[in-house]
Amino acid sequence: MAEQLIESWMRDGKVVDGLMPDFHAICAFGGRRSGSGQDSRALDWALGRLAALPGQGSRVDVPYDGWHCRRAELTLLSGNGRRLACNPLLRSMSTPAEGLELELVDLGQGREEDFMRAGDQIRGRAVLVRHEYPFAATHMHRRRKYDRAVAQGAAAFLIANPWEGGGLMSGSSGRGRGQPGIPAAYVDYAAAAALRQEAAKGTARIRFAVLGEEDENAQAGVGIFQIPGGRPGQVFITAHMDGHDLAQSALDNATGVAVALAAARALAPQVSDQTASLCIAFFCAEEWALSGSARYLEQLPDNARANIKLDINLDTVAGDDSLTALLSDFPALEGYVRQAGQASKVAVDTWLPFMPNSDHANFARHGIPAFRLVAGFNRPDSRVRNILSAGDVPGIIQEREMLQALRLTLGLGWIALRMSDEQLDALKAR
Repeated sequence: MAEQLIESWMRDGKVVDGLMPDFHAICAFGGRRSGSGQDSRALDWALGRLAALPGQGSRVDVPYDGWHCRRAELTLLSGNGRRLACNPLLRSMSTPAEGLELELVDLGQGREEDFMRAGDQIRGRAVLVRHEYPFAATHMHRRRKYDRAVAQGAAAFLIANPWEGGGLMSGSSGRGRGQPGIPAAYVDYAAAAALRQEAAKGTARIRFAVLGEEDENAQAGVGIFQIPGGRPGQVFITAHMDGHDLAQSALDNATGVAVALAAARALAPQVSDQTASLCIAFFCAEEWALSGSARYLEQLPDNARANIKLDINLDTVAGDDSLTALLSDFPALEGYVRQAGQASKVAVDTWLPFMPNSDHANFARHGIPAFRLVAGFNRPDSRVRNILSAGDVPGIIQEREMLQALRLTLGLGWIALRMSDEQLDALKAR
């Protein structure tokens, strides 16, 4: 039955025909960086797209630690003394107006062993590390490297695009308002090469200036569309709306939002007095250390949060022909995901260890079974590596990958709606 139903949905123009137009419409809002207004407008548009379905849409705005950069400059004082391209991490600590003049230490990849080996050489200096492909079993996240640099007394933090010809990238430092930190920025491949060359001579010296400003009253939008069932439990399909301002944030995460909209059109008629409710949720400020979903879940009453039985998080679901569910250390989810893969005729891998790289992490921290569906896991040469960069544009997305992600999401959603409360609760087992 499941296979036939999914096939019928994939032939239904009301479900599928809007998938790619929705994707391009989301990208047309721009990079959707929180604080720009683009994410807020895209959120309202997405809720409008769901308004024709049987259900209730609402929007709430939650506080987050907003920030914007007024000025950023990086100069290599040694060598030929030229200006280098840089892009500050979100919520970078500011320098004095005149900047800081610092010696630079090249820590290579910037893994734990690199920090240990450098030891006291780091204190009072700028450190240079490498960005890593984020969807890999061995990945060390940028914020872990930043935190390690802070802990060892570094005075500044630079993280390099590791791919030849790669431009600037964007990302968060994770530093909250009022927390200690250091000035931090991405540099492009060419700038990193120049810095490494001078560091190898033992003469690397830089001037680094970042002037940032707090957005004291920053608010992040959260859009919720609930299709009520007859039981108190809720199955969530989530995707983050915000992105970065270097491109259109097509991979990350117009892909997930468009698939969630299409899945809602198919699954809405399956919700009944015999099922849990289905909730489609879009979060802003995900790129700000997952702040939007964190604040939303924190402010829910305990009983409302307890009614959330499952989070299916769609984030970067195209860019490669492979799909993986990151299971947040909920082993009982594996059988459910495998069942959905068989029903939808989509090959899907699983990864059990907790990876806090999208909004599913905040659900999991509250004990809610949650996973992220992502394309290109352990495939660093895939188009997925364009996330956080100027290469994250609509042209790198292939329709067949979007259709594959939709097909699997339909299987995941249909099976979850068919589960009893006891079966959904059993997914919490650890």
